[in-house]
Amino acid sequence: MGHTVYEESKAVDDSDSKEDIPLLPLKGKEKTKNWKPSDSCVVVVGTTGTGKTSTINIYTGSELEVGEGAQSVTGTTIAVEDEIHANVNAPRWIDNPGWSDSDGKSDNLVFKELLSHMQTNKLPMVKAVVWCVLPQPRMDSTLQAQAKFIDMFTDKNDKGKIWANVVIICKGKLARTAYEDCQGARMAAKNAFTLADPMCLGYEFASDEVLEGASEKLRKESLRMLTKEEIRIELERIFDDLPPCVQVVFSNQRCQACGQTGDPRLMEDKCHRNKKGGHTGKLEQRFSKLQIGVAAAGGVAGIAGLTTAAVLAPGAELALLALPVVMGPGTVMSGHRFLNSSSTSQSPCGGIKIVDMRWSCCGAQELAPGGCTDLCDLCGAVWGKDPPCVLIRHPDSNLQQGMVGYEVHVKNHDLVDIAIEHNKF
Repeated sequence: MGHTVYEESKAVDDSDSKEDIPLLPLKGKEKTKNWKPSDSCVVVVGTTGTGKTSTINIYTGSELEVGEGAQSVTGTTIAVEDEIHANVNAPRWIDNPGWSDSDGKSDNLVFKELLSHMQTNKLPMVKAVVWCVLPQPRMDSTLQAQAKFIDMFTDKNDKGKIWANVVIICKGKLARTAYEDCQGARMAAKNAFTLADPMCLGYEFASDEVLEGASEKLRKESLRMLTKEEIRIELERIFDDLPPCVQVVFSNQRCQACGQTGDPRLMEDKCHRNKKGGHTGKLEQRFSKLQIGVAAAGGVAGIAGLTTAAVLAPGAELALLALPVVMGPGTVMSGHRFLNSSSTSQSPCGGIKIVDMRWSCCGAQELAPGGCTDLCDLCGAVWGKDPPCVLIRHPDSNLQQGMVGYEVHVKNHDLVDIAIEHNKF
């Protein structure tokens, strides 16, 4: 059966440059009131090799390529039309590269790519999050990390609301019931949100031998072996019992520390470290060459005047006593400039040195406390404007590959809302 694949999102590179996660056109926080079924989607997430793409094919009638094991086949995020349920304006299904991907793609970047795709294609309404897992009775760090990503679909105003629309699908069987096989994922869900109680479906594909030799009751209830048609029917039943769609609200914010704008979940996990006072200008001499020249010229004129007075009038001794007064400013300023240097430079004349340089941006002394501009204490860039310099989240294991000498300073972006017009979907 044919299928329609909507616009692919731009692939996200795994390097740490800011351009790798482009910020999207800003959207507002207002809730979508008059949304259409075509605005809704079913998001499929989970570790590579847990049956994400095959689940989409079973439910929608698509023929997406399916991989085996831990090697991902789905390289980018795509939205797929539901051909089987098209007569009821069914939601589109979103497939994306799996988490814990063996080719090294960061889980964090995969999640950002997923959100970016939803915003770019105007699919803010989530009918269901289908979380594909393998049978696992205990919670581990991988499931915990995935549960945190799922919890991030809704913001603090709707904290935990997404979990009523989460369906855990477990392909494979270890325990007696599907809920026991999904127990590790359910525990991770509750770890992310205490009241989380996602629905579960566990199955194995029914082989021809089982279909021929086992009764339907035994096959379905004890063996939990289902045909593709039966899996689709079970999913239809579960979806009918789900509450209304949950809106993923994209906020419109700016970080006051590094200047990034857009939804915080799409921002790069880098920022400036700490704010300090500083200067953007350069160190300059307190007295300029022009000032010294003017003072020296005044001294020469004064000497000429005193010399004339001493020749033409009595009291020459008093005139000579006034010479230091007229010569002093130019001499002092010239000496000051000669001996004056920055606090970090060597003395220009043996051990004699004056530290009285001034900042060109504000005229303050070099060693005066504070500064006229807020700067980053790590890179010295202007606070709130220049590119970020430090990671504020520990990179996951995949992202760490190829990263050398990075620094992590755990903090949150310093966010403020941005008010713009026409900011609804």
